[in-house]
Amino acid sequence: MNMPKYDSIFNAEEYTDEPLNEAEGLASIVLIAALADNPQDLVAPDLFLDILADFDLYAEYSDEDLLSMVDSLTAIAADKGLGALFNAADEAIPDDLVPDAYAAAMLAKMNPDTGEIPATAQVFLKELQSVLDIDDEEAAEVTAEVQKAFEQVEG
Repeated sequence: MNMPKYDSIFNAEEYTDEPLNEAEGLASIVLIAALADNPQDLVAPDLFLDILADFDLYAEYSDEDLLSMVDSLTAIAADKGLGALFNAADEAIPDDLVPDAYAAAMLAKMNPDTGEIPATAQVFLKELQSVLDIDDEEAAEVTAEVQKAFEQVEG
């Protein structure tokens, strides 16, 4: 049987010591998307700020608050693993924010210069779509919205 590439993240048994709130949950999805292919990478804080600034959930957060959140989530990922962080995020994100979580992951995987999503990233996003129970139609809608938003920013 062929295990999905990201099975260690999406089917992990581990959990974080503390539950996350929904803002931390959504930010965790960005972090997981950014680190899934290269867990040793350091994620550029600017990437987080740029992505999270697009979501109303973070309107009341200062840059310092967001960077502090990212630091603590990165520490959890280093200590407990991306799988534990995903499980906590999955529990923290309410159903109405699931499309946002998917969009945030897509933004983290997107080439910032071209707006294209590399083939390797598409594998991650497909598995994420499955574990978040997003159907293909909704995934296509989110993808179209993200691409449109990117084009508006770049245009």
